Amino acid sequence: MARGAWIAYARIVDIGARALGATREQLSSAERTRYARFATPRRRREFLAGRWLLAASRSAWNRSGGASISHSGGWVAVALVGRGVPGVDIEPMVARDFLKLGAWAFPASGREPWPRAPRDARRAFYGRWTRYEARLKGAKSAGYGERTWFIDGMALSARLPRKVSLEGGRPQRWRRRGGFAPATLKPGNHEKEVIP
Repeated sequence: MARGAWIAYARIVDIGARALGATREQLSSAERTRYARFATPRRRREFLAGRWLLAASRSAWNRSGGASISHSGGWVAVALVGRGVPGVDIEPMVARDFLKLGAWAFPASGREPWPRAPRDARRAFYGRWTRYEARLKGAKSAGYGERTWFIDGMALSARLPRKVSLEGGRPQRWRRRGGFAPATLKPGNHEKEVIP
C-alpha cells in the first residue's frame, strides 16, 4: 500500500479462535458493552475479527490515524489512513438477478447509473455496491476517491483521500493455516495477494 494508507482483509476462519479470544480480553469497556449486545455467535466473531485485523494492521503499518472496518460473508476488511476518515466495504460476490437488482439500486439519475447491458453484471453490481458502502462509511469530502479490487470471489472497495487512492497498491491478505496465536500480531504473517 501507499505510505498514506493500509488496506487489509482476511477470512474470519483464518484468524482462529485463540486470536479472537485474546482480542476479546483486550476490548475496552465500551467495546465490551457493544460486544455483549450482539445476539448471535456469528456477529460476535465478526466483531472480534474486525478488532483483531485492526490491531494487526496498525502493528504492521506502524502508524496511527483514521480507520474503517467491514465484514460480510465470513470476510473482514480494514482500511487505515494517516489523515482523514477512510471507508471500506467487503462483499462476497454471490449470484443474484443483477440486471433487476442493479437497475433498482443504481438508477439513471444516480452517481453510478446502471448500464443497460453490462459486460460482467456481477462485477458491475458489486463494484458499485461496495463503492457506495465505502462512501457511506468514509469522509464526505470531495478530496476523496474510491478504489475497488475483485479478489477471491469477493469485492473490496475503499474510500481514501484522492492522492492515496491513486497511489495505493494491493490490499494485504492475512492468512495462516490453523489460525493466528495471540502473539503473532506482527508483519510477516500476511501475504501480498496477486491480483491480475
